[in-house]
This record gives sequence, structure tokens and C-alpha cells, in this order.
Amino acid sequence: MYDEHDIILQSYEIIQNIDNTWEKDPEKYKSVVTQLLTFFREYADGYHHNKEETVLFPTIYEHPDFTLHGIIDEFNQHHEDFREYSAEITDSLATGDYPRSYKVLRKYISELRDHISAEGDELFVLAENLLAPDELETIYFKFQDIDRDLGEARKQELAQMLKDLY
Repeated sequence: MYDEHDIILQSYEIIQNIDNTWEKDPEKYKSVVTQLLTFFREYADGYHHNKEETVLFPTIYEHPDFTLHGIIDEFNQHHEDFREYSAEITDSLATGDYPRSYKVLRKYISELRDHISAEGDELFVLAENLLAPDELETIYFKFQDIDRDLGEARKQELAQMLKDLY
């Protein structure tokens, strides 16, 4: 999961580098943002958030020693917010409102960076301290199953697409 966070965070610099590029080459801007949206929807949400929502969050939430249920609810809400931002960016691209699409994209990546930081500093540490080694191993193998089911080759293609945009 940490490795996936590192890959997702690579999008930050790409987003920084496309500021105002729609003024000189709107089609290229639209192409780059469309590829970023594909990456966010399929990789960040489809692979990564999916694992958290279907495996990690329920495992932590249902643990008898876990009492901070609000933190899981908050992380789930972040995921919903990211989906809404993605839809808003898509709508802005479709109407040619590139400045608006970029404004929302910057908000998306800013909140995503904060979210990833909180997961790394709080949630993942909590899971490692709360869960027994065999429970962590089970989670790991369930994550592997999700990758296999969704397609490991596609996951690698998406990571490579992001590198190519960089």
C-alpha cells in the first residue's frame, strides 16, 4: 500500500507542470488531464481505495479493540470526495472550462496528498499495531487477490502511463 501511495503521489508534479498549458495547447492539456483521470479512477480508486474499502477498513473497524470508528468514516468520505472531484473535472473538460478543471484538479491532488499522509502516519500504523501478524498477512493476500482480479498487467500499465506523463 505504501508503494501504491508513492506511485499516486507522482501525479503531483505532473499536475504542477500543466498549469496554464491550456492557453498554448488546449488539446494537449485535455489529453494529459484525461489520462490523469483514468489513472485516478482506475489505479487510485479502482485498485488502491478498493482494497482499503473492501478489506482494510472493515477489518480495522470490526476489530474488538478499535474504538475510533470516526477515522474510518472520514477516510471513506475522502474517497467519495475524490470521486466527486473526478466527475467535476470531467464535466469541466467536456465544456472546455480548463481553468475550472485545473482548479478542481489542484484541490483534488492537495486533498489526496493530505489523505495519503494521514493514512501513512495514522491508519497504517494503527493497523500494524492493532492487528496480529497473521491478520496482516491475510490482508496482504486479499490485496493480492484484488490486484489479480482487476488485472496486474493493467495496474502496471497505469503506473507506466503516469511515468510517461512525467
